[in-house]
Amino acid sequence: MKRRSFLAGAAAGGAISMLDWLGYFRSFGVPGTARSLGMAQAVAQTVANDPHFLIVWFQEGGWDGYCMFNPLDTPNHAAMTIAQVLHPSPDWGDQRYRPRGYGTGLETPPSMTGNIQHGYLANDGAGLMADMAVVSSHSGSAFHSGSRLAYHYGMYSPGLALAGQRGPTERTVTQAFAEAYGAKLPVANVSWHRWLSDGELDESSYPEGTGYYEKLGPAYAHTQYGTTPAQMRDRLASLGAVTNGARSARIRTFVDNLHNNFLADKHSESVAAFDSAVQVHRQLTGGSGVVITPAQLFTDPTLRSQFGVTVADELTTATSVNGNPARSKNSPNTNVQALMTFEMMTKGLSNAFWIENRQVRGFDTHRDRSSILTNKGQTDQLSMMQRDLWAPLTALVTRLKATQYGTSGKSYWDYTVIMLASEMGRTLKGDVSSFFDPSSPDYKPADADKLVEILAQDCCQHWETSSVAFLGGPVKGNSQFGRIGTMTMSAIPMMPDGTLDPAYDANTGLLKSGLTKSPSSFISDAGHAYSTALALSGLDPVALKAAGKGKNSRPPMNFVKK
Repeated sequence: MKRRSFLAGAAAGGAISMLDWLGYFRSFGVPGTARSLGMAQAVAQTVANDPHFLIVWFQEGGWDGYCMFNPLDTPNHAAMTIAQVLHPSPDWGDQRYRPRGYGTGLETPPSMTGNIQHGYLANDGAGLMADMAVVSSHSGSAFHSGSRLAYHYGMYSPGLALAGQRGPTERTVTQAFAEAYGAKLPVANVSWHRWLSDGELDESSYPEGTGYYEKLGPAYAHTQYGTTPAQMRDRLASLGAVTNGARSARIRTFVDNLHNNFLADKHSESVAAFDSAVQVHRQLTGGSGVVITPAQLFTDPTLRSQFGVTVADELTTATSVNGNPARSKNSPNTNVQALMTFEMMTKGLSNAFWIENRQVRGFDTHRDRSSILTNKGQTDQLSMMQRDLWAPLTALVTRLKATQYGTSGKSYWDYTVIMLASEMGRTLKGDVSSFFDPSSPDYKPADADKLVEILAQDCCQHWETSSVAFLGGPVKGNSQFGRIGTMTMSAIPMMPDGTLDPAYDANTGLLKSGLTKSPSSFISDAGHAYSTALALSGLDPVALKAAGKGKNSRPPMNFVKK
């Protein structure tokens, strides 16, 4: 095979990947002279000197934003007796239902940590806020699966069709990141989500290539599901056995004239992949550097203690939702995901991660008014937030800050961007006007029927008002942008520099008399979060889109950057 056609791989499967090289090394050893190995290492030196890590930490189910980063202080009418009258005081539509005990103990009204105002659900994250930028003028979606998909792919028009075939220019945020920075890593893009796990959609309607698609972009950037520590250990142990006879022949042809091939194509993917494979091979075989023994990964007792890992945390769970068969995210608890993330980062295995709570609909209680009043409050998410977010995130940040990257004199934290998000917020009230409006299809002529509908009304519904936060070395810590209007209970638009649109009252959120919304102001959404995560990581989202590496059309919120 001619060298050019070999490298182009016109009919043989593309450039030689790092996994192909590893398979060859396993069978035949590492070829080449010291000179050729040195050239390959020099080719990849710019990557080694420019490390980047991205972690998306997603709270699936829709957090209680008004007790999180959309802090809003209201009375708590959940403690009222269930009134069998049509017009109690305050009236049904004016009542606000907060978690049981709101206003006492930990469940206090909004507080300030540095420059960040937050609700009690974020109290356990107060130690991280000096490194955090919070965006409180943010919109999610009232549709679980659609919103989750948007946080993966961003926002663009024509819109992201859930059941449509993903196109070659679409990318998830971690796929786009790994495509730019993950070519040298054996499992660059690791994720613990499962988009169809929440029971909202029929799996038979989503064949491969639709919905969330793992195989967009180059193979090294494809999504690799993290699953459990045991399964990841098995996968890493078998990295060398990934090639077939045809690819072995191509590799032998290449290495027969290794030196000349390196000289002629020193910047090719095959050469860069060769260097990556040499490094990984040395790690896996103990040749030099940090030795990776797959069987020992994620077993260190000190690390397991620091992340609070128990045997039960490593198990997977299954949940039945909406009458659909029991489904599992096939994921361990988030403290295990965080531990695995830390080890795969620091051992040079991966650099893009999607961490997600293994619960299915854990926040999605949909309590009706009667059950809220009987319970004297909404479901309290505090224990879930402590377990699934703040405790493991704090442990991960602590370890990243304490671990030096190579001989750089900087820590892994300095090169890391973390995004915190949930697909939506939750309501804390219910509008009853439609039951009294004769022109509404929900109108109930009889008073008794009105009361039945009022008490059965869902007062913990999906709600667009939400928030997003960023942490990491490049992030402008101790900062908050946007806020929620006390009267509108909705996000106040922001200007491009992160300040509030002056046409709105900064307290109530109402549009000031005689003024109109600025044409430049906006409320951020999943697309803005997508592009901001990439921009904080040193990438230009506009250039990526122009190059056919993602379709997200929202600009980054550069005001969150240092």
